[in-house]
Amino acid sequence: MLDGQTIFTLKKPLGGISTQNRAKGVNNRLKEFANDEKISIDDIEMYIGDNDGIPLTIISAGSITITTVTEADAKAANMTRSQLSEERLQNIKKAVERYRQERGFLNFIRGIILSIITTFILWICLFITNNTFGKIDQKLKIWGMTYIQPVRIGSFELIRANQLDNVIHSLARILHLGIILGLFILYFPFVLSQFILTRSLAKSFWHYISSTLTTGWQAFIAYLPSLLIIILVIVTACFFLRLSKSFFEELRQETFSLPGFYPEWSLPTSRLVNSGIIVLTAIIVVPLLPGFNSPAFQGISVFLGLLFSLGSTSVISNVVSGTILIYTRAFRVGDYITIGEISGKVLETTLLVTRLLTATNIVISIPNSEIITTSISNWSFSSKELNLPLIVRTPVYLGYEIPWQQAYNALIQAALRTDGIAESPVPFVVQESLNEVYVTYQLSVYINWEYFKEKNFKEYEEARSQLHENIRDCCQEAGIRVFAPSYEADPTNYGPTAITSELEP
Repeated sequence: MLDGQTIFTLKKPLGGISTQNRAKGVNNRLKEFANDEKISIDDIEMYIGDNDGIPLTIISAGSITITTVTEADAKAANMTRSQLSEERLQNIKKAVERYRQERGFLNFIRGIILSIITTFILWICLFITNNTFGKIDQKLKIWGMTYIQPVRIGSFELIRANQLDNVIHSLARILHLGIILGLFILYFPFVLSQFILTRSLAKSFWHYISSTLTTGWQAFIAYLPSLLIIILVIVTACFFLRLSKSFFEELRQETFSLPGFYPEWSLPTSRLVNSGIIVLTAIIVVPLLPGFNSPAFQGISVFLGLLFSLGSTSVISNVVSGTILIYTRAFRVGDYITIGEISGKVLETTLLVTRLLTATNIVISIPNSEIITTSISNWSFSSKELNLPLIVRTPVYLGYEIPWQQAYNALIQAALRTDGIAESPVPFVVQESLNEVYVTYQLSVYINWEYFKEKNFKEYEEARSQLHENIRDCCQEAGIRVFAPSYEADPTNYGPTAITSELEP
């Protein structure tokens, strides 16, 4: 061989030299002759000799004996020794001549010129490709607004028009990148093959590309049945996800209803159903993925499972608690509730946390696992669900000298002056207890939830404060003194004057 190309083949040993060693020696001498430009190609000659009585023909160049031809070689080639010798002589001349030309200056200049031409052709191809796909992209945008229609199954919209348009645009971009990549794959090996020093790189590159494509294609053909199953499962899962979303959205909007199913259950139930569909899809698809049975894949699966099992205890507790809270309808978004010592308006309920907006506009996120073990006071449930107005009570301490009819009138008048208090039913007062020196009156008012429907928790607190202000004002207008619960006597003097009088003799 010379420069990677076969010149002729040896099939028989020579004396004690094996065929392999014989071919190796010929390769070395042939390369030595080709690199020695002092020896002309015309200096190659052949003459007849013998080796230990074995007749042979010797082909040499100068002082270099390139190869020998024996009768055994001729018989193996079904030729006479002279014919085989002449054939090998001509092959050697052609190979050495080609070898020297490829390493000559003219061939180097030729490689540069071809590389420049190829680069120019590549630039033209890239220019045409980019412009063509630019026009295709504009056409696709126009078609997306006019011709591309959603994929429907009956009245159900499986794939929206904008989603289908995005898929078509993505396929066009992938095709564009594929063409550009193909042009560069053709360009670089061709340029590298024009120069003798980089020709081996070009051959290696082509070998890697061809072997990769062959291996990839064979793997794709073998994997095609599993791929079709995965596509079918994913498409089916997407269909059921879209169907579930539309179904529960209709339930949430109360377009239709199911017996015993409340609208606020729609969103969490949809999430649970979607999670079940996704998990079932993963169970079917993951074993069909390439490399599922590989040790690396199994090791990663074990590692992720261990992380999930160690770190998900509290998460699972919150999810279970959140599910219980949702389906027991302890509260809903927009309700005014008290959890422990925290009061506020429910902003959001999730499977992990519940968020409240307090009177000071602070958003508090409470883990559901803590809520499930705490008593919950829902101030909105009776009005929304039972059609019963919420009653808010506040105690007022008045003396026995005040007629109870006058006390009732003053307290009811204070309630009616307060914003957000319903005029019907009328506020009422009860005498809760008779203490030693005062009477505990309990003022009960009905909350007008229509008034507070769009209000925040701060405005509700301000309404309670206004009720207390009106109680004090109405009692003062009626000449009624409001006592404190620890009241024992009515002092006649107080302040610095009283202290001074006590110190005087």
